[in-house]
Amino acid sequence: MPRYCMDYGEYFEFDAQGAGEVVSVLRGRHMFGDDSEGAFMRRLAMEMCEWNGGDYCFHSCDALARSMIENGVLEEID
Repeated sequence: MPRYCMDYGEYFEFDAQGAGEVVSVLRGRHMFGDDSEGAFMRRLAMEMCEWNGGDYCFHSCDALARSMIENGVLEEID
């Protein structure tokens, strides 16, 4: 199982089947995690845009994860 690291306000590592699972991991850690998945991903993409000025696609969990990787927020480490 791949291991990922997330560096967004704080650094943490997690194991997941694929990068797209970062959405459920973040949803469990976020104060607005009770939003619908679509609303949560939209909010998360806006927050990350403000965080580092990158562009984030959020039409799916995998697209948002790819955007996070491209912007250096998420990385597969193992």
